[in-house]
Amino acid sequence: MPLLTRALLLISLVMVGCTTYRQVASRYPRSDIEAIYQNALPNSERNPVVLIHGFAGAALHRLEDDSTVWGAFFTKNSLLPSKQAGLRAFSLNIDSLAQPVDPASLVSIADDTHAVELLEKVKADAGPMEINVGVYAALVELVESAGYGTCQGDPADIDVTDSPPCLTFFYDWRQDNVGNAIRLGRFLEESRRQIDGQRAAQGVADDEPVLFDVVAHSMGGLVARYFLRYGGQDILADDEASITWAGAKFMDRLVIISTPNFGAMKVLRELIVGRSYPVVKFEPAMLATWVSPYQMLPRSHHAVWLNEQGDLVPGDALSAEVWEQNGWGPFAPGQDKYLAWIFPGEPSPATRRRRITSFMTAAFERARQFAQAMDRRPETSCPTELTLFAADVQPTMARAILRSKDGRRFIRFESTKTLNLKAPGDGSVTRASAVADERLIGESTGFVTSPIPWSRKIFLTDMHRTFLGNPTFQNNLLHILLESPPSREVRQE
Repeated sequence: MPLLTRALLLISLVMVGCTTYRQVASRYPRSDIEAIYQNALPNSERNPVVLIHGFAGAALHRLEDDSTVWGAFFTKNSLLPSKQAGLRAFSLNIDSLAQPVDPASLVSIADDTHAVELLEKVKADAGPMEINVGVYAALVELVESAGYGTCQGDPADIDVTDSPPCLTFFYDWRQDNVGNAIRLGRFLEESRRQIDGQRAAQGVADDEPVLFDVVAHSMGGLVARYFLRYGGQDILADDEASITWAGAKFMDRLVIISTPNFGAMKVLRELIVGRSYPVVKFEPAMLATWVSPYQMLPRSHHAVWLNEQGDLVPGDALSAEVWEQNGWGPFAPGQDKYLAWIFPGEPSPATRRRRITSFMTAAFERARQFAQAMDRRPETSCPTELTLFAADVQPTMARAILRSKDGRRFIRFESTKTLNLKAPGDGSVTRASAVADERLIGESTGFVTSPIPWSRKIFLTDMHRTFLGNPTFQNNLLHILLESPPSREVRQE
C-alpha cells in the first residue's frame, strides 16, 4: 500500500480516537462508578447479560480461505471492497437466488462470508505500526468490570462458577434482521440450556428458567425487538400477525441504544450514493446486495419528503422501478462494472440490471413487511422491561427534498438556506426515530405516541459512534443491570 494512503489511514483513525476522547472528556466530572457499584458487584442474583452489536459491528471472514472481509484494513489477510475479490466477498451472494426473487427467500441467503466475532476493535496496518480503534471494546470492558464473567460468543464456553455470565451475540449484519432474530432465539435457548445445566450440576439450580438482560446497540435493537415481539418465527408474509411477545420467555429486560426504530435517512443516502471512508468506498452496487439496510429506511408515509418550497409531498421513492428510472444506487453511471463482478455469469448490462432489479424489488417488499411488523401496535402489555437510550445533541438527517426535472426525480439530502432538513439526534438516528414517535407522520401533536411500550427513555448529549463510552450512559446502564432487581416471573408463550 502506498505510504500516502497509509498516512491518510493513520490520520483518519487517530481523529476518530480523538473525537471519542473529546466526547468522553467533555463530560467531567465523571461519577466514581467503581465506588458507587462496589456493593452491587458480589450480587449473584443478577441475570446473565447478552450484548448485541449493530450494523457493521461483527468481524466478517470468507470461509474459503479465512480472509478478513471486515474488521481489519491493509493487513496481510484482509480484502478491500474496491477490488474485485473483496467486493464479491463483501456482497451477499444474490446471484444464487431463484428468479424472480421471492421476498421470503431473503430471510437467509447462503453466502461464503460469515460473522466470526463481536468487533471490539478495528485493526489497521499503517506502515510501521498497527492501529486499533475501539468499536465495542468500551461496552465489553464496562460489563466485564461490573462483576460479570469474560464475555463469550459461544454458549459452550459459558462458565457460571464465579459470576453471572456475559455473552455476545454476533451475526452477519448484511443479512435479514428477521433471520438474525431467529438465530438470536437459538443462541438464547442454547445459552439457557448451558447455564441451567451448570447450575444444576453445582446444586444451585433455580426452579425457574434463566432469563437474560439484553443490551442491544443500533440495528441490534431491531433484531432484539423483533425477537421479543414474535420469537423465532418469520411472520412477515402475514399482514395480520399478532404480537405474541414470544421472546419474553427469555428476556427479563431489553435495553435498546440508538436504534433507528423508524428508520434513518442516512441509510437511504448511502444506498443511493455509496458510503465513503478516507481510503475506501462502499459502492452502491455492493450495498444494494445487502438485505438489512432496506429494513432501516425511513417510512415513506411519514412526513419526510419535501418540495423545494418546504411543503410536504407524497413519496414513493422506495421501489426498484423508481431507482432504475432515475439512475440511483446500482443504476448510476459507472456501477455496471461492479454489477458485472456481482453477476459474473450475466453477459450484458441489461441482464445484470434485470437481476439487481429483481433482488431490490424483493428487498423493498421485505422491508415494507418488516416495517409493518415492527410498527404494529401491541394488543397486550409487554412482559419485558424496555429501556431506550438515545441522543439528541447532533443535527441529524431527517427529511429530503424530492423534486422532478425533465421526467426524472432527484433527491437532495443537504439543507438549503431556507429549508432545514435535519432534526435533533445523534448524527445517524434522530431522536424521533429512536423513540418511534408517531408524530413523525405529521398528523398529531402533544404527547409522544409510540408503538413501542417503553418502560423508560433516557436522553443524552452524544453522538452515535461515541455513545457507548459516555460515562453518563455507563452509569445508568450499570444501575439498571446491577441495582434494579430482576423480575423472576415465569413467562409462558
